[in-house]
Amino acid sequence: MTELPSGTVTLLFTDIEGSTVLLRQLRDRYGEILTEQYGILRTAIEAEGGHEIGTQGDAVFAVFQKPKGAVLAAVAAQRALADHPWPEEVRLRVRMGIHTGEVTIVADNYVGLALHRVARICAAGHGGQILVSQSTQALVDDSEEELGVTLRDLGPQRLKDFDRPVRIYQLVASGLPASFPAIRTLESDPSAVAQSPIEVDGTGIRVVIADDQALVRAGFKMILEAEDGIEVVGEAGDGVEAVTEVERLQPDVVLMDVRMPEMDGIEATRRLLADGASPAKVVMLTTFDMDEYVYDALRAGASGFLLKDTPPEQLVAGIRSVATGDALLAPAVTRRVIEEFVSHPPAAARPVPPGLDDLTAREAEVLKLIARGLSNAEIAETLVVSETTVKTHVAHVLMKLNVRDRVQAVVLAYESGLVQPGES
Repeated sequence: MTELPSGTVTLLFTDIEGSTVLLRQLRDRYGEILTEQYGILRTAIEAEGGHEIGTQGDAVFAVFQKPKGAVLAAVAAQRALADHPWPEEVRLRVRMGIHTGEVTIVADNYVGLALHRVARICAAGHGGQILVSQSTQALVDDSEEELGVTLRDLGPQRLKDFDRPVRIYQLVASGLPASFPAIRTLESDPSAVAQSPIEVDGTGIRVVIADDQALVRAGFKMILEAEDGIEVVGEAGDGVEAVTEVERLQPDVVLMDVRMPEMDGIEATRRLLADGASPAKVVMLTTFDMDEYVYDALRAGASGFLLKDTPPEQLVAGIRSVATGDALLAPAVTRRVIEEFVSHPPAAARPVPPGLDDLTAREAEVLKLIARGLSNAEIAETLVVSETTVKTHVAHVLMKLNVRDRVQAVVLAYESGLVQPGES
């Protein structure tokens, strides 16, 4: 058996950007696509002398004795992924991170902060990108011409869970996309997402703003249109107009004011999302943190809430999060939804959805933790697993229960009686 390298090694970490959306789109075929992706990655890794050391969901970890091997494997893998004849409806966007650091092997498992760092570097990127740490860049700096790559300095970046900025380089090579969206700061808050362009269906995130105050609409529009990859395609001054504009424009995200004339935002949301009529994700806008309509809006199908005085960076982050299939519902808001349920329970529990019986024991456990308001990071800590594993479980739960996002999973869990208010 080949002895695995330890000490100072170079790590390659890959995952699929937008995997939750892809899973819900492909459903049973998702496993086939993952298998094909794994085969491509393993071929590239083994060809450069690397060792696969683990997979979690859609993520792959590999270790190399030399940084050159990791770089060449990453480039070869991205080229092969781009050239692979995927089904027409599949947009597989794999991102990669490379970092050189110290690791040790304990009970046949790799341990060390370097593994955490390379995963965070990968998470800062986009599908098609290869991001490289400063330690790896320093070791291959004199070999760029030999390797046929260029390492573009992106400057210090704040990565989630890291107190200090980390300098990152973007690997550019022939045969890969000529241009990449630039990455920006990741907030240290566990619920934050990358403040960077995310494409939805290749056209950017299309947004409709529905609010009866023209100044509010103008303010949101100014903030959003200053961002790459976000386009405000329409506005509405009341609920009736909002329904008409969303049906006409088919945006990705709707910012919907709760209180509007003619028809309020909750009824407009209900009509838009009834029976899956619109694929748009609705984010409710409210003035008050304890708006009495929170629960009604979520039952109508809203994917989350934003306060109207939300800082611009949180507004943008929230829209990007919702557009890529996540839910904009902080744990504190989830707990308020539970409190609202306790105060005003439905007259009768919903029938238990058929998909509930299809959940594995672990998936049912994850659903209960979601319903308690835990974030992915908190669930991972509770179950002693990685966040990537939790993300995969959450995606399976949403698919099996046929719900839009984790917000709707919370509502379903309580209304079906799966979780009881006050249950710990």
